Amino acid sequence: MSEKKHDYNDIVFIETELSGYRRGSLKAAIDLVAGRIAWNDTHMWNNDFVRALSPEMIEHIKKSLPGTELLSWATDYAKGIGHLMGSMTGSFPQDWSVEIRFSDGETLKACGVSNFPKMWGTYRRLIEEVAKTAFRLR
Repeated sequence: MSEKKHDYNDIVFIETELSGYRRGSLKAAIDLVAGRIAWNDTHMWNNDFVRALSPEMIEHIKKSLPGTELLSWATDYAKGIGHLMGSMTGSFPQDWSVEIRFSDGETLKACGVSNFPKMWGTYRRLIEEVAKTAFRLR
């Protein structure tokens, strides 16, 4: 990333993926410019969809993102301190990744194994609200 510090208002696209051994993967891609969410569930292929987002929902997402502390995730995990900031998964190991694209074309990526960021629950609930389905591996 360049010297310019990005702001939540600069985010144009977010792709989030969860995966687990023998549990498949879930991917949610939210395009704030096109106004749509794309959902891919490898465990249940008939659960894949692309849905339009209303201007109100896009505004809700933009207002809710700062509360997730999403932009700090890439920094914390890149420094190797992300595991200190979050919590372990309880039932089985899961990989997670979040890719954020900004209006200037730059991309940030955060990922981890079993250690989720502190505000993961808040972020996951936002995805579930937008997608109208659970963002959890079965």
